[in-house]
Amino acid sequence: MRKPRKILAALWLLFCLCLWPGLLAGVEVSEYGNPFAWVTVGQVGVKAEVVRSPGKVYLGLGHRQELPEGRGMLFIMPGMEVQNFCMRGMQFPIDIIWITQGKVVGVEKNVSPKFTGTLCSPEPVNYVLEVPGGFADRYGIKVGDAVSW
Repeated sequence: MRKPRKILAALWLLFCLCLWPGLLAGVEVSEYGNPFAWVTVGQVGVKAEVVRSPGKVYLGLGHRQELPEGRGMLFIMPGMEVQNFCMRGMQFPIDIIWITQGKVVGVEKNVSPKFTGTLCSPEPVNYVLEVPGGFADRYGIKVGDAVSW
């Protein structure tokens, strides 16, 4: 009987020390219900909404009126493959930053909301960051820059 009590006590201590503070802190979410993460691209920080479900990825930033400076959307894709994006429902220009293994592998700059084609990553990626149009030029974002969050 002593051993199960010790195990339970150790698990309770682990929960109290490690998990409980995180549960109390909560996670900040956007007005659209997406959690935020701080993403650093090169030397610049972006407060990005994180989306990964098929529905949220499909919707993206579509039908929004704006994306404030310093904000973005980080897409966590289900697999490492060439990703295809479009400007469905977009109301403003964006830059699309293709990311894999913690590095920028491509940048689409100032994509017009009127663009009707498909934008493809230059190689297989598993992350995509959308930011306000002109962001890459303003901050000198280029292929090879480090990305972390």
